Amino acid sequence: MGFRHRFATFFVVLATLSAQAVFAQEGVSNAGAARTRYLGSLGVIPAPGDVIVEDFINYHRHEIARPKANQAVGLDVRWGNDVVSSDQTAVLQVGLSTALVHDRKNLRPLNLSVVIDKSGSMSSANKMTRVKDAMRTFVSQLRPVDTLSIVVFDDNASVLMPAQKVSNPQDVERVIDSIQTGSSTNLEAGMKLGYEEVLKNYCKDSTNRVILLTDGIANRGITSPDEMAAESLGYNDRGVDLSTIGVGEDINRSLLQSLSHQGRGLFHFVADTEDVRKVFQDEMQSLVSPVATDPSVEITYGNGLKLAKIYGYQPKRNGSQLTVNVANLNNGATEVVMLGFTSRRAPGLQEVPVKVKLSYYDLEAKKTVTTTQETTVKILPSEGGDAFKDDSVAKNYTIAELAQSIHDMASACQYKQYGQALSALDWSTSEARKRYPSLDDPDIKRTFDIAENYRTVLQKYNDDNPQPIRDLPDPRSKNLIFNGDFAFGNQGFTSPVLPYTPPADNCLWGMFYTVAPAFNSPQLHRLIQASPFSAAKSATGNEQALFANAGGTDSMVILTTTVECKPNTQYRLSFQGISLTPGVEWVPTYEIRVNGERSDAQAAGQLCYQEVSMKWSSKSATHATISIVRMPIPHGGGIIGISNLEMVENHH
Repeated sequence: MGFRHRFATFFVVLATLSAQAVFAQEGVSNAGAARTRYLGSLGVIPAPGDVIVEDFINYHRHEIARPKANQAVGLDVRWGNDVVSSDQTAVLQVGLSTALVHDRKNLRPLNLSVVIDKSGSMSSANKMTRVKDAMRTFVSQLRPVDTLSIVVFDDNASVLMPAQKVSNPQDVERVIDSIQTGSSTNLEAGMKLGYEEVLKNYCKDSTNRVILLTDGIANRGITSPDEMAAESLGYNDRGVDLSTIGVGEDINRSLLQSLSHQGRGLFHFVADTEDVRKVFQDEMQSLVSPVATDPSVEITYGNGLKLAKIYGYQPKRNGSQLTVNVANLNNGATEVVMLGFTSRRAPGLQEVPVKVKLSYYDLEAKKTVTTTQETTVKILPSEGGDAFKDDSVAKNYTIAELAQSIHDMASACQYKQYGQALSALDWSTSEARKRYPSLDDPDIKRTFDIAENYRTVLQKYNDDNPQPIRDLPDPRSKNLIFNGDFAFGNQGFTSPVLPYTPPADNCLWGMFYTVAPAFNSPQLHRLIQASPFSAAKSATGNEQALFANAGGTDSMVILTTTVECKPNTQYRLSFQGISLTPGVEWVPTYEIRVNGERSDAQAAGQLCYQEVSMKWSSKSATHATISIVRMPIPHGGGIIGISNLEMVENHH
């Protein structure tokens, strides 16, 4: 029995989102959030690609001002707190917004073709019924100036209603009512007919768009995703846009997403009545009313900052400059990009500049527009303080962390790393609870509930599995450092510089760290020899190692943790370090630092583990903050491993 089906036998159904007090976002895709919620209701762990982190972040409306007069897109740049201490993450939010058209008469004329999958599978789970209800709602909002055609497909495609003005919506509804399900899925034929219908009445001053609804994967006619994408792009280049809407479990998500992105449209997923209302009623204008195309955000930050994490998106990096290409923007949109920065340590106060440049093509003004905003963040040399003084940034960052943990869970489950999957969810839900004990914000609670219910799934699987995912640490262990052998995965410590990634094939190609039982399980970096490099043995016998791409010429804090200790006591601290990159020049040296005291610099082993240690007297201290610091190196790369971090009383 497959893993996803085993989960289905005991899954606790995800809480249904309440319509009250939930303000769904307009103008951006909802597929990542809606599909993850839907798969959970089936007891199915999503594939990593299904969990689109930015869709979770942008599912709700953001507290961002609409654009000023004569401005198509507004830019809003703010910090969680513009004054942070050196040990905190500086959270930056880059917000975009477009105007909301309150009178539909002010929208550009519409030239639309709705392409509906009527294959046999659409008859199950009331999918066709929901689609028909959605189409009736949609048609009721069209105007006499708008043009509509309806295309259906199964084995073949046909034009059910040729392109015509919507003079009598009741006639269109009767056409919709007549749709009956058939057999297979010739998606390409249906999409092509829809494009041709739109081209019959193409007008550059109208919105020319195909809306494709499908529940399946193409199995008739042209089925190659590359061929379909190429054919679709040809129509896009002629000025016809495409929005895609998935219905059901077995959709070709990557194809529908790429088609909509290259077609300057949205990718939605419809799972229930709420999603139907959101897409076809509440957000009708955003589905068919584009405002700006080819938007990109360029973020340039000063030398005092290091990028630790960007949540979602696929940015391009060039030194201290980051470029994010976002989807085309429609009426009624607010969208945010969330970033976390750590500081490059300096002896005194740092005031670091950040410049954000937004570029887009304004469809109304027919020109490219560029807007720039500059800001600074102050970094204090002391520790402590509040990372957030802006409540809306704190809210969006919390949702981003929860969404990222769901994505990390899916990635870990893909490689059967179920303990890692649970750890990711444990951490994010715990952080959310700390910031919002009552969980009274419906947007935070929506994502929290999805993460929490997946935690229930994984915990239940762990309980029912005869070989437990995680074992408790040996209570006889005298190690004061919780999870010092990394048996609990990514818990008990932080990495101030490197972002965490679940263990996956080639996951350490970039500057990340992960926790795994061995380096080749899976192969964490393809350019390193396929050798286990298993963690050094520990007292529990359940050891793992922290593996990282720790390049960079500056010193780097690999991890830090705080433990309770006894005053006036001698301790010995140690860990096992390994360099996996061949060549002596790649072997780093480390310091162990405790409450500001430093060990001598000591080298790791080359392709083998070697101990790094120090002795430390607690004096009057009752807590010890421990850091492992990789000392400066003359190059920008290097794969390292660390295991068995220990702090024990020294009786010698």
